[in-house]
Amino acid sequence: MDSLSQEIAIIMIASAFFLLVAVGLIILVLIYQRKQFQFALEKQQLNSQFQRELLATRLEAQEETLNQLSTELHDNVGQLLSSSKLLIGVSMRGLAAPTQELLLAEQTVSKAITELRSMSKSLNKDWLEKFNLIENLKAEVNRINVSKEFEMTFQHPSQVELSSDRQLVLFRIVQEAFQNALKHSKATRICIVMEQDANNLNVIIKDDGTGFTVADSSKLGVGIMNIKNRTQLLGGTVRWDSGDSGTQVGIQIPITK
Repeated sequence: MDSLSQEIAIIMIASAFFLLVAVGLIILVLIYQRKQFQFALEKQQLNSQFQRELLATRLEAQEETLNQLSTELHDNVGQLLSSSKLLIGVSMRGLAAPTQELLLAEQTVSKAITELRSMSKSLNKDWLEKFNLIENLKAEVNRINVSKEFEMTFQHPSQVELSSDRQLVLFRIVQEAFQNALKHSKATRICIVMEQDANNLNVIIKDDGTGFTVADSSKLGVGIMNIKNRTQLLGGTVRWDSGDSGTQVGIQIPITK
């Protein structure tokens, strides 16, 4: 009987030992899996941070290029146009009755100077960093409508809940979107609609142009890539819907990030 009791005791102790070993192995496996998951998550976060920093660096370089272009337009091309206008004025004063060609040339140069100043201002980063997104988009819309070649409308809230640097990036996104429509789609009407709720700022840019297919998108490659990169930098999403009746670009930007 004592021998049987000892055997039972040994079996119970062995079973308990193996059970403890099994539980220990399960715990070790769970810890290992948790560590692996944390490592993968940290790696993904680091990669995402790297991609964001890389995009920010690229966009900073683009902004610096635009800033330099703004200076060149204002200081060089602007001065040449002003000199041309001055010479035309001198020529007109020397004539009893200026010809229609001279009058038209003077008006054209004046219009070119006004357009150049607006364009130079819109490319200047130092000025844009202090801007109001809505006011600057309204100025862009007015500048394009003055040409009378296109009709552009802009619906918007009274203000947007974004910091000035994020407003600057979004301004570049919208600017790139409607410039693509003006250059490539043969559009005559462009509508920008901006709506804001508690979480997101939604922008739709719609035109009545010819639209494009995936095969045609290579023509817009740089512009589309810029829009995607800038939207990604803001943590948002962008979508294109294009057909025979035109193209619609939908942009959603989170208000808090």
